[in-house]
Amino acid sequence: MFEEKRKFKRVASNVRVRYSKQPADKETEEYFQGVAEDCGLSGMFLATEHLMPKGSIVSLDFTFLDSTGERVSIQAQAVVRWTQRFRKPKGMGLEFYEFNGLKDRNFEDCLELLLK
Repeated sequence: MFEEKRKFKRVASNVRVRYSKQPADKETEEYFQGVAEDCGLSGMFLATEHLMPKGSIVSLDFTFLDSTGERVSIQAQAVVRWTQRFRKPKGMGLEFYEFNGLKDRNFEDCLELLLK
């Protein structure tokens, strides 16, 4: 049997996420889109054809509607911990280390809203 070693529970989210590799300067920044297939408080699996090397720092943008119908945009910084190149779906395992735009929310509450 597979033993779960994650610190936090993961949820299947199927949320579109825009991401970019941390650029040296703004002019060279590249944006991609992926789907957050498996997301938790510590990280996520991002299904995408555009893989970054392990150890890369990526910026993520999550956009969703909160409980009042207001559009919320949260930015996160994450490290690429592993990649899945040869199995479908292709993608990257990301570990979060910083969030911006949460205001008085916590990311766990935002995850619940993302799943709705």
